[in-house]
Amino acid sequence: MKRIPNYKINPMIGGLLPFTNYNATITAEIDEKGIYRVNHWSTTILEYDTYTNRILRLRVDYISQTTSTLVGRILRALPRLAVEGYFPYIVTKDEIRRVRRMLGITK
Repeated sequence: MKRIPNYKINPMIGGLLPFTNYNATITAEIDEKGIYRVNHWSTTILEYDTYTNRILRLRVDYISQTTSTLVGRILRALPRLAVEGYFPYIVTKDEIRRVRRMLGITK
């Protein structure tokens, strides 16, 4: 698996490519069913179906500042339609506001 610095994470996620960051706290992999997963420490942050181009699961609840930064990177790296398609699955108004801020949506 390719080891990369954190500043190169966005294009790797955008390309749905497997990677590990230098200190191995962030990893991404794709399984035999086409599910792309991004993990931070031992927490799965993203599950993305590469066949349907849909976000299956995304941790938008607040975990830590570092994880929130990663979630923002993920949101900006994935296709906009996939991100917009996930909005109905976000449960709380606080989480919706958090995601909108991460995407730079002001309305």
